[in-house]
Amino acid sequence: MFLVRNRTWLIVLLVSFVLSVAAVAAHPLPYWYVPRGVSLLLECFASPGEFFWWATLGGAFAGYPSGWTGYAVWVLGNTIFWFLASAIGVAVGKGIFSMVKHFHR
Repeated sequence: MFLVRNRTWLIVLLVSFVLSVAAVAAHPLPYWYVPRGVSLLLECFASPGEFFWWATLGGAFAGYPSGWTGYAVWVLGNTIFWFLASAIGVAVGKGIFSMVKHFHR
């Protein structure tokens, strides 16, 4: 059972990483490559990593990263954020499920 949980979290981490790379890679593309609705969705998904980049390597007046290190920090910050958000969501869900199960005995 422990291996299944670790494998599940590894899959969550990898999916979060792939989605983060896709969101950051699609950010500078023009409209005819990425439709506006998809672009807005990807931008919302990539915003936590962008804030992490801005707080660490960017500056007060920096727009977007210009080098590989900036993009790497952006992707890693975004991956960590969504992985932790998933873990918190699972913990809250387990807590609610155990409370509901406890009260319905």
